[in-house]
Amino acid sequence: MVAVRAFIAVELPDSLQQQLAEVQRRLRQELRDLPIRWVRPESIHLTLKFLGMVPAPQIDEIIAALRGLTLERGPFMFIVEGLGCFPDPRHPRVIWVGVSDPTRALAGFQRLVEASMQKLGYPPEDRPYQPHLTLARVSRDATPVHHRQIAEVIARTPVGQLGEVRVEEITLMRSDLHPEGAIYTPLIRLPLRGKGNPD
Repeated sequence: MVAVRAFIAVELPDSLQQQLAEVQRRLRQELRDLPIRWVRPESIHLTLKFLGMVPAPQIDEIIAALRGLTLERGPFMFIVEGLGCFPDPRHPRVIWVGVSDPTRALAGFQRLVEASMQKLGYPPEDRPYQPHLTLARVSRDATPVHHRQIAEVIARTPVGQLGEVRVEEITLMRSDLHPEGAIYTPLIRLPLRGKGNPD
């Protein structure tokens, strides 16, 4: 193993994944035959930091850095609600369910992860962090007509609050790309054992 494609994530409870699968089912009914790749419900997660290709010898360094964070920080909550797309309704590429962060604890923790990984040579994202749960990706073959259809369906599909997620651990995840979609394998799960919450 020379390098692995990896990211840092929050895994979701089964009950929430089932609710997200139901949202996907509703959307699929209206968007069938469009060039869209749907994420398997069991693979839906909240990404904290995408690392890309990680040299195998550096995995232990990443784990050590993350362990340092998780020993200082305690569990926190976020809310799952709403439906939208990136980058905008005229050019939908990613269809997502939204994540609300009323206490800003998620944003604070993500900044700590970002800073920790930057010290190891993984640059921060150019765009501000926008937490979301990816349901589907729209093919680059999609036409403006397809884009309009997708935007209209998203606009008329209400997704209320699906629940609160209590984050008690984070996962360093390996991602292997296959024609049928990415396969995710946890490399390590690290419980949040600290008392403090990020500002």
